[in-house]
Amino acid sequence: MTNYSHSKLGTFQQCKYKYKLQYIDKIKVDIPDTVETFLGGLVHEALDKLYKDLQFQKVNTKEELIEFFEKLWEEKWTDNILIVKKQYSVNNYKDMGKKFIGDYYDHYKPFDQTKTIGLETQDFLDLGDGYGYHIRIDRLGCDKEGNYYVCDYKTNNRLKAQGELDEDKQLAMYSLWVKKHHPDCNDVKLVWYFLAFDKEMVSERSDEQLEELKNETIALIKEIEACEDFPVEVTGLCGWCTFQSLCPAWKHKYEAEAKVFSDDDGVKLVDEFAKFKDVKKEAEDKMGILREDLIGFAKQKGIEFVFGTDKKCSVKEFDKVVYPENKEELIELLKEKGVYEEFCMLCYPRLNSKILKKEVDKEIIELTSKEKSFRLSLSKRGY
Repeated sequence: MTNYSHSKLGTFQQCKYKYKLQYIDKIKVDIPDTVETFLGGLVHEALDKLYKDLQFQKVNTKEELIEFFEKLWEEKWTDNILIVKKQYSVNNYKDMGKKFIGDYYDHYKPFDQTKTIGLETQDFLDLGDGYGYHIRIDRLGCDKEGNYYVCDYKTNNRLKAQGELDEDKQLAMYSLWVKKHHPDCNDVKLVWYFLAFDKEMVSERSDEQLEELKNETIALIKEIEACEDFPVEVTGLCGWCTFQSLCPAWKHKYEAEAKVFSDDDGVKLVDEFAKFKDVKKEAEDKMGILREDLIGFAKQKGIEFVFGTDKKCSVKEFDKVVYPENKEELIELLKEKGVYEEFCMLCYPRLNSKILKKEVDKEIIELTSKEKSFRLSLSKRGY
Protein backbone atom coordinates (compact mmCIF):
# COMPACT_ATOMS: atom_id res chain seq x y z
CA MET A 1 0.00 0.00 0.00
CA THR A 2 1.32 3.45 -0.97
CA ASN A 3 0.85 5.82 1.98
CA TYR A 4 0.14 9.53 1.94
CA SER A 5 -0.40 12.11 4.67
CA HIS A 6 -2.03 15.51 4.99
CA SER A 7 1.36 17.23 4.96
CA LYS A 8 2.55 15.23 1.94
CA LEU A 9 -0.57 16.10 -0.08
CA GLY A 10 -0.41 19.72 1.11
CA THR A 11 3.22 20.04 0.01
CA PHE A 12 2.30 18.93 -3.53
CA GLN A 13 -0.47 21.53 -3.68
CA GLN A 14 1.78 24.24 -2.23
CA CYS A 15 4.83 23.65 -4.47
CA LYS A 16 5.43 20.64 -6.70
CA TYR A 17 9.18 21.28 -6.78
CA LYS A 18 9.38 21.15 -2.98
CA TYR A 19 7.38 17.90 -3.11
CA LYS A 20 9.91 16.41 -5.52
CA LEU A 21 12.89 17.37 -3.34
CA GLN A 22 11.28 16.18 -0.11
CA TYR A 23 9.38 13.05 -1.08
CA ILE A 24 10.88 11.78 -4.35
CA ASP A 25 14.53 12.82 -4.18
CA LYS A 26 14.47 12.65 -0.34
CA ILE A 27 16.99 15.49 -0.07
CA LYS A 28 18.42 16.18 3.39
CA VAL A 29 19.00 19.84 4.21
CA ASP A 30 21.16 21.61 6.79
CA ILE A 31 18.13 23.46 8.20
CA PRO A 32 16.27 20.81 10.23
CA ASP A 33 13.22 22.90 11.07
CA THR A 34 11.70 26.35 11.42
CA VAL A 35 11.28 27.84 14.88
CA GLU A 36 7.50 27.76 14.46
CA THR A 37 7.37 24.00 13.86
CA PHE A 38 9.99 23.40 16.56
CA LEU A 39 7.87 25.37 19.05
CA GLY A 40 4.71 23.53 17.99
CA GLY A 41 6.35 20.14 18.42
CA LEU A 42 7.48 20.82 21.97
CA VAL A 43 4.09 22.24 23.03
CA HIS A 44 2.50 19.06 21.66
CA GLU A 45 4.93 16.96 23.71
CA ALA A 46 4.08 18.86 26.90
CA LEU A 47 0.31 18.46 26.42
CA ASP A 48 0.81 14.82 25.49
CA LYS A 49 2.63 14.32 28.82
CA LEU A 50 -0.24 16.02 30.64
CA TYR A 51 -2.83 13.53 29.37
CA LYS A 52 -0.57 10.47 29.50
CA ASP A 53 0.15 11.09 33.17
CA LEU A 54 -3.57 11.63 33.84
CA GLN A 55 -4.22 8.10 32.59
CA PHE A 56 -2.05 6.95 35.51
CA GLN A 57 -3.89 9.27 37.93
CA LYS A 58 -0.98 11.68 38.07
CA VAL A 59 -1.94 15.34 37.79
CA ASN A 60 0.96 17.57 36.76
CA THR A 61 1.01 21.09 38.09
CA LYS A 62 1.21 23.93 35.59
CA GLU A 63 4.74 24.67 36.79
CA GLU A 64 5.81 21.05 36.22
CA LEU A 65 4.53 21.11 32.64
CA ILE A 66 6.26 24.38 31.84
CA GLU A 67 9.48 23.09 33.38
CA PHE A 68 9.18 19.95 31.22
CA PHE A 69 8.75 22.17 28.15
CA GLU A 70 11.80 24.30 29.04
CA LYS A 71 13.94 21.20 29.56
CA LEU A 72 12.92 19.84 26.15
CA TRP A 73 13.77 23.20 24.58
CA GLU A 74 17.27 23.24 26.03
CA GLU A 75 17.91 19.62 24.98
CA LYS A 76 16.65 19.88 21.40
CA TRP A 77 17.41 23.44 20.28
CA THR A 78 20.15 23.88 17.66
CA ASP A 79 21.38 27.04 15.95
CA ASN A 80 20.47 25.53 12.56
CA ILE A 81 16.77 26.03 13.27
CA LEU A 82 15.44 28.74 10.96
CA ILE A 83 14.05 31.97 12.42
CA VAL A 84 12.45 33.90 9.56
CA LYS A 85 11.17 36.84 11.61
CA LYS A 86 14.52 38.24 12.68
CA GLN A 87 12.93 40.87 14.92
CA TYR A 88 12.03 38.11 17.41
CA SER A 89 14.55 36.20 19.52
CA VAL A 90 14.70 32.55 20.52
CA ASN A 91 13.47 33.54 23.99
CA ASN A 92 10.43 35.28 22.50
CA TYR A 93 9.36 32.00 20.94
CA LYS A 94 10.14 30.04 24.10
CA ASP A 95 8.03 32.43 26.18
CA MET A 96 5.18 31.98 23.70
CA GLY A 97 5.27 28.22 24.28
CA LYS A 98 5.21 28.65 28.06
CA LYS A 99 2.20 30.94 27.78
CA PHE A 100 0.36 28.50 25.49
CA ILE A 101 0.81 25.69 28.03
CA GLY A 102 -0.12 27.87 31.00
CA ASP A 103 -3.28 29.25 29.38
CA TYR A 104 -4.41 25.79 28.29
CA TYR A 105 -3.82 24.41 31.77
CA ASP A 106 -5.86 27.16 33.45
CA HIS A 107 -8.67 26.84 30.93
CA TYR A 108 -9.22 23.07 31.03
CA LYS A 109 -8.19 21.96 34.51
CA PRO A 110 -9.18 19.33 35.81
CA PHE A 111 -9.13 17.97 32.21
CA ASP A 112 -12.23 15.79 32.53
CA GLN A 113 -14.33 17.31 29.72
CA THR A 114 -14.04 14.04 27.75
CA LYS A 115 -12.49 10.64 28.36
CA THR A 116 -9.14 10.32 26.57
CA ILE A 117 -8.95 7.09 24.56
CA GLY A 118 -5.97 7.89 22.32
CA LEU A 119 -2.88 10.13 22.34
CA GLU A 120 -0.70 10.75 19.30
CA THR A 121 -2.74 8.03 17.58
CA GLN A 122 -0.77 6.54 14.68
CA ASP A 123 -2.38 4.37 12.01
CA PHE A 124 -3.25 4.22 8.31
CA LEU A 125 -6.69 4.51 6.75
CA ASP A 126 -7.18 2.20 3.76
CA LEU A 127 -8.63 4.32 0.93
CA GLY A 128 -8.80 1.45 -1.53
CA ASP A 129 -6.99 1.29 -4.89
CA GLY A 130 -3.80 0.46 -2.94
CA TYR A 131 -3.66 3.85 -1.19
CA GLY A 132 -3.31 4.55 2.52
CA TYR A 133 -3.75 7.80 4.47
CA HIS A 134 -1.61 8.44 7.53
CA ILE A 135 -3.59 9.08 10.72
CA ARG A 136 -1.98 11.04 13.56
CA ILE A 137 -4.46 12.42 16.07
CA ASP A 138 -3.10 14.65 18.86
CA ARG A 139 -5.81 13.47 21.26
CA LEU A 140 -8.91 11.37 20.69
CA GLY A 141 -11.67 11.65 23.29
CA CYS A 142 -15.23 10.44 23.74
CA ASP A 143 -18.23 11.02 26.00
CA LYS A 144 -21.01 8.76 27.34
CA GLU A 145 -23.33 9.67 24.45
CA GLY A 146 -21.06 8.10 21.82
CA ASN A 147 -19.61 11.39 20.59
CA TYR A 148 -15.96 11.21 19.59
CA TYR A 149 -13.66 14.23 19.62
CA VAL A 150 -10.70 14.54 17.25
CA CYS A 151 -8.56 17.17 18.99
CA ASP A 152 -5.78 19.18 17.39
CA TYR A 153 -3.47 21.75 19.02
CA LYS A 154 -2.55 24.81 16.92
CA THR A 155 0.32 27.14 17.89
CA ASN A 156 0.20 29.47 14.89
CA ASN A 157 -0.62 33.16 15.33
CA ARG A 158 -3.58 33.18 12.95
CA LEU A 159 -7.06 32.35 14.16
CA LYS A 160 -8.92 30.59 11.37
CA ALA A 161 -12.49 31.55 10.50
CA GLN A 162 -15.25 29.00 11.04
CA GLY A 163 -15.72 28.71 7.29
CA GLU A 164 -12.09 27.62 6.85
CA LEU A 165 -12.47 24.95 9.53
CA ASP A 166 -15.66 23.67 7.92
CA GLU A 167 -13.57 23.09 4.76
CA ASP A 168 -10.55 21.62 6.60
CA LYS A 169 -9.51 18.25 5.18
CA GLN A 170 -7.01 16.93 7.71
CA LEU A 171 -9.24 16.32 10.73
CA ALA A 172 -12.15 15.38 8.48
CA MET A 173 -10.08 12.51 7.04
CA TYR A 174 -9.25 11.44 10.59
CA SER A 175 -12.97 11.20 11.35
CA LEU A 176 -13.30 8.54 8.62
CA TRP A 177 -10.79 6.44 10.57
CA VAL A 178 -12.66 7.03 13.85
CA LYS A 179 -15.97 5.85 12.38
CA LYS A 180 -14.32 2.74 10.96
CA HIS A 181 -12.51 1.75 14.17
CA HIS A 182 -15.19 2.69 16.72
CA PRO A 183 -18.54 1.11 15.78
CA ASP A 184 -20.27 2.73 18.79
CA CYS A 185 -19.54 6.18 17.34
CA ASN A 186 -22.68 8.29 16.93
CA ASP A 187 -20.94 11.46 15.84
CA VAL A 188 -17.43 12.85 15.36
CA LYS A 189 -16.62 16.38 16.41
CA LEU A 190 -13.49 18.03 15.05
CA VAL A 191 -11.91 20.26 17.70
CA TRP A 192 -9.13 22.80 17.26
CA TYR A 193 -7.40 24.46 20.21
CA PHE A 194 -5.89 27.75 18.99
CA LEU A 195 -3.45 28.14 21.85
CA ALA A 196 -2.27 31.64 20.94
CA PHE A 197 -5.85 32.85 21.43
CA ASP A 198 -6.94 30.44 24.20
CA LYS A 199 -9.87 29.56 21.94
CA GLU A 200 -11.58 26.27 21.06
CA MET A 201 -13.40 25.83 17.73
CA VAL A 202 -15.50 22.88 16.53
CA SER A 203 -16.69 21.57 13.16
CA GLU A 204 -18.56 18.46 11.95
CA ARG A 205 -19.04 16.56 8.67
CA SER A 206 -21.90 14.54 7.20
CA ASP A 207 -21.33 11.06 5.76
CA GLU A 208 -21.92 12.50 2.28
CA GLN A 209 -19.26 15.17 2.81
CA LEU A 210 -16.78 12.56 4.04
CA GLU A 211 -17.38 10.32 1.03
CA GLU A 212 -16.83 13.28 -1.30
CA LEU A 213 -13.63 14.19 0.57
CA LYS A 214 -12.35 10.62 0.31
CA ASN A 215 -12.91 10.65 -3.46
CA GLU A 216 -11.17 14.05 -3.78
CA THR A 217 -8.20 12.72 -1.82
CA ILE A 218 -7.89 9.65 -4.05
CA ALA A 219 -8.09 11.91 -7.13
CA LEU A 220 -5.29 14.11 -5.77
CA ILE A 221 -3.13 11.06 -5.06
CA LYS A 222 -3.64 9.85 -8.63
CA GLU A 223 -2.69 13.32 -9.91
CA ILE A 224 0.54 13.14 -7.87
CA GLU A 225 1.42 9.69 -9.18
CA ALA A 226 0.81 10.78 -12.77
CA CYS A 227 2.82 14.00 -12.37
CA GLU A 228 5.96 14.29 -14.49
CA ASP A 229 6.64 18.03 -14.26
CA PHE A 230 7.38 19.55 -10.84
CA PRO A 231 7.49 23.36 -11.30
CA VAL A 232 8.39 25.87 -8.59
CA GLU A 233 5.52 27.82 -7.04
CA VAL A 234 6.66 31.10 -5.48
CA THR A 235 4.39 32.19 -2.59
CA GLY A 236 4.59 34.00 0.71
CA LEU A 237 5.48 30.66 2.30
CA CYS A 238 8.87 30.50 0.57
CA GLY A 239 10.55 32.24 3.51
CA TRP A 240 9.73 29.26 5.74
CA CYS A 241 10.84 26.61 3.23
CA THR A 242 13.89 24.67 4.39
CA PHE A 243 14.67 23.79 0.74
CA GLN A 244 15.01 27.44 -0.35
CA SER A 245 18.77 27.19 -0.93
CA LEU A 246 18.12 24.42 -3.50
CA CYS A 247 15.28 26.21 -5.29
CA PRO A 248 15.85 27.67 -8.80
CA ALA A 249 13.66 30.68 -7.92
CA TRP A 250 16.03 31.69 -5.12
CA LYS A 251 19.29 30.59 -6.79
CA HIS A 252 20.54 34.13 -7.47
CA LYS A 253 19.92 35.24 -3.88
CA TYR A 254 22.30 32.57 -2.56
CA GLU A 255 24.86 33.16 -5.33
CA ALA A 256 24.94 36.89 -4.54
CA GLU A 257 25.15 36.36 -0.79
CA ALA A 258 28.10 34.01 -1.26
CA LYS A 259 30.22 36.98 -2.38
CA VAL A 260 30.18 40.69 -1.61
CA PHE A 261 26.47 41.19 -2.27
CA SER A 262 26.68 44.69 -3.72
CA ASP A 263 29.36 43.57 -6.24
CA ASP A 264 27.04 41.08 -7.93
CA ASP A 265 26.04 42.09 -11.48
CA GLY A 266 22.44 41.01 -10.94
CA VAL A 267 22.14 43.05 -7.74
CA LYS A 268 23.41 46.15 -9.56
CA LEU A 269 20.96 45.62 -12.44
CA VAL A 270 17.93 45.23 -10.17
CA ASP A 271 18.89 48.22 -8.00
CA GLU A 272 19.31 50.42 -11.07
CA PHE A 273 16.12 49.08 -12.69
CA ALA A 274 14.16 49.87 -9.52
CA LYS A 275 15.61 53.38 -9.42
CA PHE A 276 14.70 54.21 -13.03
CA LYS A 277 11.33 52.45 -12.81
CA ASP A 278 10.01 55.38 -10.78
CA VAL A 279 11.33 57.99 -13.21
CA LYS A 280 9.11 56.61 -16.02
CA LYS A 281 9.18 58.56 -19.33
CA GLU A 282 12.37 60.46 -18.64
CA ALA A 283 14.25 57.21 -18.47
CA GLU A 284 12.52 55.07 -21.11
CA ASP A 285 15.72 54.51 -23.09
CA LYS A 286 17.69 53.58 -19.97
CA MET A 287 14.83 51.30 -18.83
CA GLY A 288 14.88 49.54 -22.19
CA ILE A 289 18.63 48.87 -21.90
CA LEU A 290 18.28 47.67 -18.28
CA ARG A 291 15.35 45.47 -19.28
CA GLU A 292 17.40 43.74 -21.96
CA ASP A 293 20.37 43.40 -19.59
CA LEU A 294 18.17 41.82 -16.90
CA ILE A 295 16.67 39.40 -19.44
CA GLY A 296 20.18 38.50 -20.62
CA PHE A 297 21.41 38.00 -17.06
CA ALA A 298 18.43 35.78 -16.18
CA LYS A 299 18.82 33.70 -19.35
CA GLN A 300 22.57 33.29 -18.79
CA LYS A 301 22.03 32.11 -15.21
CA GLY A 302 18.91 30.06 -16.00
CA ILE A 303 16.89 31.86 -13.30
CA GLU A 304 13.49 33.54 -13.02
CA PHE A 305 14.19 35.86 -10.09
CA VAL A 306 17.08 38.34 -9.88
CA PHE A 307 17.70 39.77 -6.41
CA GLY A 308 18.64 43.37 -5.61
CA THR A 309 19.40 45.03 -2.29
CA ASP A 310 15.78 45.76 -1.37
CA LYS A 311 13.79 44.28 -4.24
CA LYS A 312 13.73 41.26 -6.50
CA CYS A 313 12.83 41.29 -10.20
CA SER A 314 10.76 38.55 -11.79
CA VAL A 315 11.87 37.80 -15.36
CA LYS A 316 9.21 35.56 -16.92
CA GLU A 317 9.28 34.30 -20.47
CA PHE A 318 5.95 33.94 -22.27
CA ASP A 319 4.56 33.43 -25.76
CA LYS A 320 3.57 36.69 -27.39
CA VAL A 321 1.10 36.73 -30.27
CA VAL A 322 2.29 38.91 -33.17
CA TYR A 323 -0.48 40.42 -35.33
CA PRO A 324 -0.14 41.55 -38.94
CA GLU A 325 0.43 45.29 -39.43
CA ASN A 326 -2.73 45.57 -41.53
CA LYS A 327 -5.41 44.37 -39.14
CA GLU A 328 -8.32 44.76 -41.60
CA GLU A 329 -7.78 41.23 -42.93
CA LEU A 330 -7.82 39.84 -39.39
CA ILE A 331 -11.03 41.74 -38.53
CA GLU A 332 -12.77 40.53 -41.71
CA LEU A 333 -11.72 36.96 -40.97
CA LEU A 334 -13.06 37.19 -37.41
CA LYS A 335 -16.39 38.40 -38.80
CA GLU A 336 -16.44 35.65 -41.44
CA LYS A 337 -15.86 32.99 -38.74
CA GLY A 338 -18.63 34.44 -36.60
CA VAL A 339 -16.44 35.29 -33.59
CA TYR A 340 -15.96 39.03 -34.10
CA GLU A 341 -18.57 39.94 -31.48
CA GLU A 342 -16.63 37.95 -28.90
CA PHE A 343 -13.64 40.22 -29.49
CA CYS A 344 -15.58 43.40 -30.26
CA MET A 345 -13.28 46.43 -30.19
CA LEU A 346 -10.63 43.74 -30.77
CA CYS A 347 -9.83 42.79 -27.18
CA TYR A 348 -6.27 41.61 -27.74
CA PRO A 349 -5.70 40.03 -24.29
CA ARG A 350 -8.76 37.79 -24.76
CA LEU A 351 -7.87 37.03 -28.36
CA ASN A 352 -4.25 36.30 -27.37
CA SER A 353 -5.43 33.72 -24.88
CA LYS A 354 -7.74 32.04 -27.41
CA ILE A 355 -5.00 31.94 -30.07
CA LEU A 356 -2.38 30.50 -27.70
CA LYS A 357 -4.85 27.85 -26.50
CA LYS A 358 -5.86 27.13 -30.13
CA GLU A 359 -9.50 27.85 -29.29
CA VAL A 360 -10.21 29.86 -32.46
CA ASP A 361 -10.39 28.88 -36.12
CA LYS A 362 -7.11 27.64 -37.63
CA GLU A 363 -7.16 30.36 -40.34
CA ILE A 364 -7.18 33.07 -37.66
CA ILE A 365 -4.20 31.44 -35.91
CA GLU A 366 -2.30 31.19 -39.22
CA LEU A 367 -2.79 34.91 -39.83
CA THR A 368 -0.73 35.63 -36.70
CA SER A 369 2.67 34.44 -35.54
CA LYS A 370 4.24 33.74 -32.17
CA GLU A 371 7.45 34.93 -30.57
CA LYS A 372 9.08 34.68 -27.17
CA SER A 373 8.91 37.76 -24.99
CA PHE A 374 9.63 38.63 -21.36
CA ARG A 375 7.60 40.24 -18.60
CA LEU A 376 9.55 42.02 -15.83
CA SER A 377 8.03 42.99 -12.50
CA LEU A 378 9.52 44.31 -9.27
CA SER A 379 8.47 43.20 -5.78
CA LYS A 380 9.84 43.24 -2.27
CA ARG A 381 13.00 41.19 -1.94
CA GLY A 382 11.45 38.86 0.66
CA TYR A 383 13.26 36.33 2.83
